[in-house]
Amino acid sequence: MQLGMSESARFSTAEEARFRIAYPNSRPRKSRIIALDAASAEALRDLSGRTWNDAHFLRYVEPKTVSDTLHMLPVDAVLEDMDGKRANLVDEISDADVIVMVTTAGVVAEPAEVIGNACFVRHKLATGLVLSSPDVPCEVLARTLATMRPYAGMLVISNGGEYVSEMLSALRV
Repeated sequence: MQLGMSESARFSTAEEARFRIAYPNSRPRKSRIIALDAASAEALRDLSGRTWNDAHFLRYVEPKTVSDTLHMLPVDAVLEDMDGKRANLVDEISDADVIVMVTTAGVVAEPAEVIGNACFVRHKLATGLVLSSPDVPCEVLARTLATMRPYAGMLVISNGGEYVSEMLSALRV
């Protein structure tokens, strides 16, 4: 070992490179990115045209209840893709690896409860992404965060449109 060489630098040498795995993950990730309101759906529409690995960009439409007599227990929801094709929340998340809920600051994110609970029951981790801007008052942002927090394992605030793309790339969407 050379003096003054950090462990990180040492592991990036050609000598250590022989221990690296030379092939990508054996199984690509299946991602579901769900907009909870109209403004976040518009932001996702712009992103959906890019190249992603098995990502479905969806929009929350309405909850589905267990039965007509039990309205207070929504356990599924109607989603819609960017082309208007409808799907069930449960079908979409059943084999997904990454679920991201996207909402706009100032919007009460009630759909997060339905999606978050459906993910929890299926042992899926839901990530929350709140689209904000510097001109959004702190109280407004705090209200949205409080609505999302119980249903997202990770909650992130985005202050710019380019951050959403970077966040999805970091999650290997």
